[in-house]
Amino acid sequence: MNEKEPGLSRSRLVAEALGLVQEGGLEALSMRGLADRLNVKAASLYWHVRDRRELLELLAESILETVRPARSRTDWRSSVLAAVAGSRSRTLWSAAPPM
Repeated sequence: MNEKEPGLSRSRLVAEALGLVQEGGLEALSMRGLADRLNVKAASLYWHVRDRRELLELLAESILETVRPARSRTDWRSSVLAAVAGSRSRTLWSAAPPM
């Protein structure tokens, strides 16, 4: 690790995991691939997350936190479409089909 790279943290793992997903789709996200991206050994990731499943849960939470709530005056269909569009813009990965 050089001076410019921050230490490992859950938030850094999630941010880098999102980058992997955006670049190569969900299939590209592995603990070993994430460790390579962070220039660390895969075992060091397990100090911050239990397993890939927990990482995926944290990734989903991170994405959902960025989705703005729909205005209460809209119907349910518009609310769902707005939420999907918001989450899709956060997770645009190459494998995603156009909407």
